[in-house]
This record gives sequence, C-alpha cells and structure tokens, in this order.
Amino acid sequence: MADLDGKVALVTGGTGGIGRGVALALAGRGAHVVINGRSAEKAAAAIAEIEALGAKAVFAPGDVRDKADMEAAVETAVQTFGGLDIVVPNAGGSDDEARSPEVRGPFPGIDLEQVAGFVGRALLGKLRVVQAAIPALRQRGGGSVVFVTSEGGRVPTPGQTGISAFSAGLIQVSKLLSRELAPEKIRVNCVCVTLVRNSPSWEAAFEREGAVSEHHRKQYQRVIQRSPLGVAAPADIGNVVAFLASSDADYLTGAVLSPTGGLTLH
Repeated sequence: MADLDGKVALVTGGTGGIGRGVALALAGRGAHVVINGRSAEKAAAAIAEIEALGAKAVFAPGDVRDKADMEAAVETAVQTFGGLDIVVPNAGGSDDEARSPEVRGPFPGIDLEQVAGFVGRALLGKLRVVQAAIPALRQRGGGSVVFVTSEGGRVPTPGQTGISAFSAGLIQVSKLLSRELAPEKIRVNCVCVTLVRNSPSWEAAFEREGAVSEHHRKQYQRVIQRSPLGVAAPADIGNVVAFLASSDADYLTGAVLSPTGGLTLH
C-alpha cells in the first residue's frame, strides 16, 4: 500500500514501543517520517528500518512538553521534506510518573497534588506538538492529527485516577479540536490503547524488577488473560493510526477507536 506517498508525518516518541510501530506503519504506506524522541541511538535503528521500506526519515530530538523543541520538530519536517501532513502525539513525557504509587494506586493512598500535576504535564505533552504543527498543516491545506492515549480514559479502571483524568480529558479535547479545525480540513482522531507488547509499560511490568507495584502488575496479567484476540504489538496500533491518517479515513474526524483485542467494547 502506498496511499501516503508524498505525505510527511511527525511521530512523537517514535524511537521505540508504540511510536516506533506507528512510524513503521506510516512509512510502509509511503510516508516520510520525522521521529521525535530522546535517544539518537534508538532513532538511528528506527530510521534504518524505515529506509529499508523505501521511505525517508529524520530524527528531531526534544521534549514533547517544550514549546521550542516541538516548534523545532515541525520546522525539521518543513525544511527536510517540504511540509507536514500528519501529526501523531504518541509520547506523553511522564511514563515513569504515571507508574509511581503516588499517582497510580487505590484512591485513598495517592498524592492528589502529584496526580493533578501529572495530569497537566501529560496533557501538555500531547497538545504542545499539535499547537506547533497547525501553521504547517494549514500551509498544506489540511492534514490529520491522531492522538495515542490510554483506554483508561474510556473505561474506569480502579487505581487509575490520574490516567483516567488525563486520558478522558484528552479524548474530549480531541473531539473539540475536530470541530474547531474541521473548517481547515484538519481531521483529529484518537486511538486508545491498553497493554501493548514491547512497549515501556510492558517492559516496566514484566522485565524491570520493582518498576511497578504488585497491584499494577496483577492488573496487566488480568489484561493478558481477558483479551480475546490477545495483547497487541506496536505494529497493530500502528496500522490503526495509519488508517486514520490515510485517505481511507477522509470522512472520519472526532472518532475514538480502541484496538484492545476485544478486551473493551464500545
């Protein structure tokens, strides 16, 4: 498939996990990709995979919460590939904080000031790149924004006060932006995920001792047991994002999709 030929995508957190799966899926459909992240070494490996697919890619380092960094990432797209058509705010910038017992755990024991701070920082990490990208999308006569966030914003999950507040808020903002930007032919959709293999959350739960609480780990084990179609890999999420970014979804905006393998139904 090459329906994204000539399109340029910016993927935050594109050096690994879900973001890497998204970048590869977009490249597989013909898009050139600007990969944002923190590790030049991981970016180089992702870029090599993209180039093996016949697409082009470039690394734009930076913090998703930093205005200048996100403006620079957009400028990298414009200067390298001539414009920007697709924006995928995938990185949140607060993964370790989201897993800390002060933020994630039974409500009576969490630190509400820290939870409130996390929610604000996580939202900033998703929205900063979109605000930076709007002028470039306007210059192309439109485009596509696809947020990647947590299914916890759609399904109440005990112990996830912070994730629920952040992700539910982002889902609502995605709908608001879909209306606000529709006159400019900028579509805005949202993909909500649960546990994904080969992602930072998977590694924290099953490959790093003490990175999550035992309660948190048991929740993930139940996800594995209860997912009728199995646990997704980054490529599975990437394919959904690539569909929403493509002309196949030209009439979709304000949509919220949950590729959770049948674990949740809406």
